[in-house]
Amino acid sequence: MLTRIPERYLVPLYRVEDVRRREQASFAQEGESYAMMHRAGEALYRHILHHNASLKHLSVVVGGGNNGGDGLVVAALAAQDGIEVTVYDCSSKPRTGDAEYAEKVAFGYDTIQITRNIEALNQDPGQVVVDGLLGIGFHPPISEDLANAIAAINQKRAQGAWVVSVDCPSGLDVETGRGALLVEADLVVTFIADKLGHYLLDGAVACHQIVMESLQAVDLLNRPTAYFLTPAVLENYPPCLRLPNSHKGTYGHVTVLGGDLGFGGAAIMASEAAAKSGVGTVTLMTQSRHLSASLMRNPNVMCVSPEDIGLGDTLRSSESVLVIGPGLGRTEWSERNWQAFLATEGPAVVDADALYWLGVYGQPMGRPAVLTPHPGEAARLLQCSTADILEDLVGSAQQIATRFQSVVILKGATSVVVNQNGDVVILGQPCPALAKGGSGDVLSGMVGACLAYYHEPFEAAVIAAAWHNMAANKASLVIGQISMQPYQLLDYLE
Repeated sequence: MLTRIPERYLVPLYRVEDVRRREQASFAQEGESYAMMHRAGEALYRHILHHNASLKHLSVVVGGGNNGGDGLVVAALAAQDGIEVTVYDCSSKPRTGDAEYAEKVAFGYDTIQITRNIEALNQDPGQVVVDGLLGIGFHPPISEDLANAIAAINQKRAQGAWVVSVDCPSGLDVETGRGALLVEADLVVTFIADKLGHYLLDGAVACHQIVMESLQAVDLLNRPTAYFLTPAVLENYPPCLRLPNSHKGTYGHVTVLGGDLGFGGAAIMASEAAAKSGVGTVTLMTQSRHLSASLMRNPNVMCVSPEDIGLGDTLRSSESVLVIGPGLGRTEWSERNWQAFLATEGPAVVDADALYWLGVYGQPMGRPAVLTPHPGEAARLLQCSTADILEDLVGSAQQIATRFQSVVILKGATSVVVNQNGDVVILGQPCPALAKGGSGDVLSGMVGACLAYYHEPFEAAVIAAAWHNMAANKASLVIGQISMQPYQLLDYLE
């Protein structure tokens, strides 16, 4: 899948159906299921004590299912240790099975206070809250009572409490990563295997830290649905690693094509991004009216217009990378340049309005290529709604990769990177500072630089997108999320 990046930097992620299969196989092997629930409670309690060594009072909010059962096991273990425990029981019907047994054990302790008044949580003296309301089987909509319970937990956290979620934050659809109202968890202790939705959309925002406990589950050796790239890998893989004995040709060449009337800044930012990411040489092909602005800002970038030189003449070798799309527009000028692009060969990055023209012409790329759509652009490529894309980010990215025979970076709060073989890497941390025009233009230039250096499109896409996100988060901490501009992240690539 990724030839340069070791597996230790890749966290395997699974869909719910795969986790359920392992769970059922484990029950069959053990001959019963409560033992696994007890191990889940023990693991939770161990992590709670690790983060809160002087714990004196514990608040446990539970629903009626097995997640609530896990929470009740924690309540019983804490009571055994002499910790004051209050259980907020939000079940809507009598518990059954393992959850019923966990309730019997926990409610047998006189020291455990039990209440159904969730509003009392805000007056609770405890500063540690266990979220055991809803599990991985949850799908919207959420009931009013459970919505009130989630709101109470989040209000308690806003007052300074530390929140740990059982398996997943309550209210999160772990298949899609969506949650209109969900618990924001300082720690998620997830069981058997890590879940896809923890790293997508609302899940990526709600899960501040995730640890996985296998609970001795049977390993069915299922192929993960995706992998999450841990940021530590970037210490070893800069955009274009500098070598002591090297020259500009070592780092390749990028041509950026774009910048129609009124959109010159997009193409200029993309060319600047390629240069600052370390590529050896950069050419910008844009409207002639934008050339002086580019030369003033980046005199190291060679500037030409399509009226003066052919696109193929800007490419220095068969390995030169062509980044097309930033500010390309949808005019006659834009289409002529798209057609000129189709007449070239070699690796390419297709972004912004070039994705529009790709959808219009509709053919597979026929060359090593990275496409960089956001969900709206992805919807246009697949001729569906943006809501459809958000319901299945991974599947949507895979469809685009297959249809256009390209690597795809589907951008969002985290990015989903997919190749033609269906391999998936999710990367990044939510960075609201990137919610500005120009962020994608900067990314396209960075991808171009990495493709020129690393050559393999999937690897280049992963490394560039990961650095784009990390640098943006660094920059926003210094500059501020509101005022930071996308091009400023380029000063935080080292």
